[in-house]
Amino acid sequence: MSEAFDAVVVGGGHNGLVAAFDLSRAGLRTLVLERRPIVGGACVTEEFLPGFWASTGAYVLSMLGAEIWSNMRLQERGIQVDAAGPTLNISKSNEYLYLHDDIEESAVEVGRFSKRDAAALPKFEDDLASLAKPISPMFRWTPVEPRLRRPSDLAGIAQVALHFSRYRGLVPEAAFLFTTSATQYLDERFESDVVKAALGWHAINDSVAGPSTPGTAYVLLHDHASVEIGGGIRQWGFVRGGMGRVTAAMADAVREAGGTVRTDTEVERIRTKSGRANGVVVSGGEEIGARFVLSNADPKRTFLRLLDPADVPEHFRAAIEAYRCDGTSMKINLAVGELPRFVGLDGDGVQPYHTGIMEVNPTLAELDGQQQLAREGIPAVETHIELCIPTVHDPTLAPAGKHIVTIDVNSQPYRLASGNWDEIKDAVADRVINELTQAFPNLAGSIEGRAVLSPLDLERTLGITGGHALHGDMLIDQLYFMRPVRGWGSYRTPVQNLYLCGAGTHPGGGVSGANGRNAARQLLRDVRTRRLRLS
Repeated sequence: MSEAFDAVVVGGGHNGLVAAFDLSRAGLRTLVLERRPIVGGACVTEEFLPGFWASTGAYVLSMLGAEIWSNMRLQERGIQVDAAGPTLNISKSNEYLYLHDDIEESAVEVGRFSKRDAAALPKFEDDLASLAKPISPMFRWTPVEPRLRRPSDLAGIAQVALHFSRYRGLVPEAAFLFTTSATQYLDERFESDVVKAALGWHAINDSVAGPSTPGTAYVLLHDHASVEIGGGIRQWGFVRGGMGRVTAAMADAVREAGGTVRTDTEVERIRTKSGRANGVVVSGGEEIGARFVLSNADPKRTFLRLLDPADVPEHFRAAIEAYRCDGTSMKINLAVGELPRFVGLDGDGVQPYHTGIMEVNPTLAELDGQQQLAREGIPAVETHIELCIPTVHDPTLAPAGKHIVTIDVNSQPYRLASGNWDEIKDAVADRVINELTQAFPNLAGSIEGRAVLSPLDLERTLGITGGHALHGDMLIDQLYFMRPVRGWGSYRTPVQNLYLCGAGTHPGGGVSGANGRNAARQLLRDVRTRRLRLS
């Protein structure tokens, strides 16, 4: 057996690195084990063709907490984030709607489709911002345990009750938002299908739920709440050098704090004794002892693959098996010889839409139908597509004069009704390029190479069950103290001394680091309150 540590973190994604940093800074001998040659999990930047570099998973930064920026000294480590430009929303008929950070500019754009909607937009944004105020602080808290299994649970409930007593007038609207659909919430406020699609497409959130599914309206709030969390970082931004620069800097911070980071080391099993985690077994058979184990892997991978079935209580295992984490996104990275040109806007050189995110939007009703196809295992056509061009901000990601285009295609189910992704993914990618060429006529002819990642490829490459980038659907029954399993939202697990710290915990997916920070804080709190020895 190799050297024993106080804590071993399974997986070097951003949440695992944040947790490892906090534990190391608190004096725990901490080891991070990452199966790939590079740290980062879903936040990595890789060369997909000679000279062309792209972010394999997450490709924009928006939610990373201000305290994490400060404590890990990310800016001093050279992390630079360029503000994203306006979002260009494109309808199937190539009508376009720009949405800006400035609400007045956006209202002018919306007014081209509906004067009524233009007048309603500022109140819509103000209402969501108001609702975000009581919700966003809770992203940084351990969820309360309503079963009151520990005295500290009472204190947690008291904290939440006191917190919401300051926002009593918002409770009815918040309850409605959490339980209604994005479609209904937007239908009450807007009339234009183009406007509603631009504001509500992301309600599907890498799940098979359609925007008319109850509970999807929460996603509208999640974006606003995450901005409150981020503090000093812009809502959307492109990292110079790609997202992998962030996690590489985080790994440096862990090492500087006294932690150890090992790559090319896959954890094959979490070791237990008498119901307690006490280390891991890695590929090759090496055993590493630890007082605590934190898993940055998704819940299904953690409990159904890394643990002996005998270590997981039957009722808990059944709940994990039922946990929804089948992804619905295909990722395509293109190497292109010139910038894509949108047919609806003339102009040479870099245009404003090149600097932001471009969304090809079906109507919300059409998106419901496409998500229904995904639920049936059928890859939808003419569905929502998101694309961006990071090289406009950082030309070093491609050879001189060339660009990368990162594309995210929705309603592409992990589980297919027939065939398999290895057989069909290139045909699906060809279809997507043809669809995009209707809006960007020069795109197909400019392509010099590409990398296509199906949901199955995302699972294989990034180690995320079902290829779900958020480690699981983010509907009301899989949030807060019910994430991943009701009654186990406190980062603790039924296996003593085993904690979860990934996106399958509160507050869910996104590059916030809150999951890792909260899990580390909970472990340290347990050490203090239980007077547990670390050696």
